[in-house]
Amino acid sequence: MGKRKKIDGVLLLDKPAGISSNQALQQARWLYQAEKAGHGGTLDPFATGLLPVLFGEASKFGRYFLDGDKAYEAALAFGTETDTGDLSGAVIREAAPPPLDVVDWVALCARFSGVQRQVPPVYSALKVGGERAYALARRGELPQLEAREVVIHELRFLGMDDDGARFFVRCSKGTYIRSLLRDMAAALGSAGHTHALRRVAVAGLTAMTPLATLRAWQEAGDMAALQALLLPLDCCVAHLPRVVVPPEKLRFIRNGNDIACAAPHGEVALYDGARFFGVGEARDGRVFPQRLCALPPA
Repeated sequence: MGKRKKIDGVLLLDKPAGISSNQALQQARWLYQAEKAGHGGTLDPFATGLLPVLFGEASKFGRYFLDGDKAYEAALAFGTETDTGDLSGAVIREAAPPPLDVVDWVALCARFSGVQRQVPPVYSALKVGGERAYALARRGELPQLEAREVVIHELRFLGMDDDGARFFVRCSKGTYIRSLLRDMAAALGSAGHTHALRRVAVAGLTAMTPLATLRAWQEAGDMAALQALLLPLDCCVAHLPRVVVPPEKLRFIRNGNDIACAAPHGEVALYDGARFFGVGEARDGRVFPQRLCALPPA
């Protein structure tokens, strides 16, 4: 393939199981021949679903995906708890499955909804003493992870699956579904692990395209179809108030200077007419540039 291209935009990728988020990112980057790419929130290798791929200038605004709410469909398998919290780990505890047909699933979901104190799994990317927890766990050490506050906005029982159950979860950033399902199993007097996990929404975005589809279009030379999937940069900041900067002040703020401008207090999305060019912070009647796009003049 030819020279890498400067591409700016967001691809909502449907990550398959069996590869890491970085591997999925690198495959998408190769298909688009993009110079620069990042992603907006890691998925475990066994998990599938929505992985926002941020090309070019979009990578400057990835934190809004990282900080946004996520939604998942998850399968809980009863009977065994694993060291990773999922089907790939070693069994560390066994307990009989609960009688699934008599469990009060509504009450269970209500118990684990709202603000929760959650202990992350030891196989996680959290740092302990400057080192990733999963690296310590792989060496046979057991990192002590403190409980963290998370918010489960919505938790619904979707149905039973053999010796398990399926749930829909909409939650805040920092929530570990593996920990949630582990704790739900324990609350029923059993043991459990996450058997399957699919992310279905990030920051309100839901549409996604499988890697296999992208690969087929690339092999067919249909670059127009690939390009049509890219969302504009401001999809990352759709939740922020929109401020159109007066033309006579554009040069000043784009050069890094604050300007006098009417705007709601807090973070705002900045526009030159209909064209997004960055994020600023508004306070005391002025707007201060925070993250600006390095885009050519319109």
